[in-house]
Amino acid sequence: MNADERIRQRAYEIWQAEGQPEGQETEHWQRARGEIEPFYKEGDAEAGSVESSVAIPMPRTGGEQ
Repeated sequence: MNADERIRQRAYEIWQAEGQPEGQETEHWQRARGEIEPFYKEGDAEAGSVESSVAIPMPRTGGEQ
């Protein structure tokens, strides 16, 4: 998914979370862009994905307590 698609998706999520208000498209887009663009500028487009934000617990080794 490219940056514009992710921004569009995030802006839609913000709009829904705020009760679907009318006339705030620009504010939602700017907020979403501010959240998403840093990941693309750093060269890691997957950094902001849900998949990358979920930590998978690693099994403990016998030496740790």
